[in-house]
Amino acid sequence: MFRWLSEFILKYRAPLLAITLLVALACMGTIPFLKFNFTPQQLFASTSNYDGLRDEFAEKFGREDNLVMVMVEGDDVLAASALTYVHQLTLRSEVLPQVRRALSVTTIEVPRREDDSLTTTPLLRAAMEADGKSWSEPGVEVSAAMAQQIRALAQSEPLLRQQLVSEDGTLTAVLLWLNDDIQDAADLEAVSQKIEGVIQGIPRPEGVSTKLGGLPRIRVEVVESLRREQIIFIPLTGLVYLLILIALFRRPSGALLPVATVGVAASMTVAMLVATGSAINIINNVLPTLIFIIGISDSVHMLTRQAEEIELGKPRIEATKAMIRHTGLACLLTSSTTAVGFISLLVADTDILKAFGWQAAAGVMFAYVATLLFIPTALSFMRPVRRLSPGKDGGADLSTLSPESLKDGPLLERYLIGVARVVLARPKTVIVIGTLLCAGFVFGASFVKIDTKLLEIYGEDHPTFQTTKLLERKLGGVLPVEISVEHRDRDHFKNPEPFAKLHSLQRFIEPREGFISTQSIVDFHQAARVALLGDVAQREVMPTSREQVEQLQLMIEGPPDARGGVRAFMTPDFRNARVLVRVEDFGARKMIKEGAALEAELARLFPPDMGYRTYIAGDAYVASVALDSFIRDLLYSLGLAMIIIFGMMTLVFRSIKMGLISVIPNVTPLLATLAYMGIAGIDLNTTTVIIFAISLGLAVDDTIHFLARFREEMDRHDDVHTALLFTYFGAGRAILLTSVLLVSGLTILLFSDFIPTTYFGKLTGITIFGAVFGDLFLLPPILLLVYREGTGASARRDARRAK
Repeated sequence: MFRWLSEFILKYRAPLLAITLLVALACMGTIPFLKFNFTPQQLFASTSNYDGLRDEFAEKFGREDNLVMVMVEGDDVLAASALTYVHQLTLRSEVLPQVRRALSVTTIEVPRREDDSLTTTPLLRAAMEADGKSWSEPGVEVSAAMAQQIRALAQSEPLLRQQLVSEDGTLTAVLLWLNDDIQDAADLEAVSQKIEGVIQGIPRPEGVSTKLGGLPRIRVEVVESLRREQIIFIPLTGLVYLLILIALFRRPSGALLPVATVGVAASMTVAMLVATGSAINIINNVLPTLIFIIGISDSVHMLTRQAEEIELGKPRIEATKAMIRHTGLACLLTSSTTAVGFISLLVADTDILKAFGWQAAAGVMFAYVATLLFIPTALSFMRPVRRLSPGKDGGADLSTLSPESLKDGPLLERYLIGVARVVLARPKTVIVIGTLLCAGFVFGASFVKIDTKLLEIYGEDHPTFQTTKLLERKLGGVLPVEISVEHRDRDHFKNPEPFAKLHSLQRFIEPREGFISTQSIVDFHQAARVALLGDVAQREVMPTSREQVEQLQLMIEGPPDARGGVRAFMTPDFRNARVLVRVEDFGARKMIKEGAALEAELARLFPPDMGYRTYIAGDAYVASVALDSFIRDLLYSLGLAMIIIFGMMTLVFRSIKMGLISVIPNVTPLLATLAYMGIAGIDLNTTTVIIFAISLGLAVDDTIHFLARFREEMDRHDDVHTALLFTYFGAGRAILLTSVLLVSGLTILLFSDFIPTTYFGKLTGITIFGAVFGDLFLLPPILLLVYREGTGASARRDARRAK
């Protein structure tokens, strides 16, 4: 096939080159339409029922994941001037069409006693209306006397203390719930800009500062980081590759063609994403780098093979045809096995992972098509890359070269042959050493934990990391866990027994490590009891009759269209109660464990056989379950990919023995990477686990090129030792060059302040080193021991004659 293909490509090289370039230019025209997006729904969307429960909960009680927190910080945020600022910020933000509800310390409706009666009217509103003024006027100011009343309420009422105002009075927050349909990153960014505009439009008192926090802000920053990484680091990486290629090959063909090939493949991938309506997200943002790696690797293997054929005396066109014949199949195998590895992600439960699977597989195959069509056609019009002659036998056929002639080759080849002679002289010793190293890798890998956190993408000095931690220390934090308790009977939670059980559930949760606060209808009712009776001890006293619950509810529930306060924690039919829990960013591993404890307590307090239906929602819990499933999905898919790749290698090389041998150098770099993660304390999480899908492709690529060249050399030479020396001479050079090239380009990623990008650079570099170790040090002595004498070219010719 590839013999015919080489003739066809060279015969129609000019039109094929023109078509390739025109297609690439057309695809580049779609780049401005490429979208960047990240929403939690992308990770939750799966065949599980967690995302469905999350949507069901949101329909009844609204979304806490769309909560923007405007933090107001100062020496005393309860001073009159600071409260005036907070109030104006609340009023002006609430009128934004994207804001569903706004809440602050000056507008919160909490039960309090006024003129011997119970009211939930905010202190400021009551005072302004008593003076015949509207509290929503733009110029309203908080007086010193009113500030003192608000301070006293904030310090005594748990619904405010460490919820809206920190205990030390240095931090308060304006809570802005966005409309539920605002989920797209572009919409969230637009809202953030409008909120920033409101902040800038209000004069701040001296010593007061503001900043945005909350999950929507973090999602916007993730998308901004993704976009910035693509704009800055991809061109920089391309430039580094270009400079290194110039140094390696010393010809325009060797420097420009690999980079141009990657550009063609990347533009085709972008066009595919645009055509299918797919956006760049936190998972598939590695696609450009993946295409860089695959495209550069195959290009270097092709260029070095053409140079080798020219050094043996072949004309440029014939050398190019030979290049296609000898490397076309190997590159097809590397691309197809890598693509199969990604296609295996289609068995995952998570939709975003499935999408990444087919997108990456398509990108890899685009890289192969671009390499196969662009490199040979362009090379036929350009001077080949330079390499020194392999010695006095230059111009001969490879099968006539002697192993001794390789000593006079270029410096890199001489080094590789020297390494080969040492490795092959003591194969058993090398295998034992390699086995011990792999055992060490396994030991190091045993320390790797599967866990993921919201803030894992930031360094500790990042402003968003510090802002989120400040919210956790002084206010309620940003991560919600929502608990739904539903009963089949209407008005069930007006009865004192289930009402008291909600209180018991909160008392079970509050002392648990990492849980910041809880809130339910009980807190509002107990605040009303304290206000009515003037006794703080009443906060722990539960109602003893249905009438008590109903009377307090009538006094504090507000108008029917009220969206906050007590109405946010119970449905109007009193069948479905909500408990809001806020937790620290302690990771999915602990959250799943705590979730199991919560479910056990829910089953004890609200057993299903008594008509209850309970479930846990909220981003902190649902994301933990989804991400844990996501990581395990990918690990299972990688295992499946290994099995499929083994089967493909066995079929292609028509040998189970070769298939089994290929597994060893493929697994080694993955173990090396896991060992580094275990030693460095890097968790296996959403961002790092994707690297293993790419790492498997890298490891397989080098192994296939080495084994394909080994099989080719075995057809030329009579003994395994000589065949391996020539395999080092041919494929070894390309493997080493691509490895050095890729690692050098990946070092640019270490300068990013986006943790996923730096981890990608580090871990992929470790994988590449592991692949070099597996393919150039561990694989050859195994081949030497398995393929002994009598398996070379003469033996096969004699076997054919005997038949």
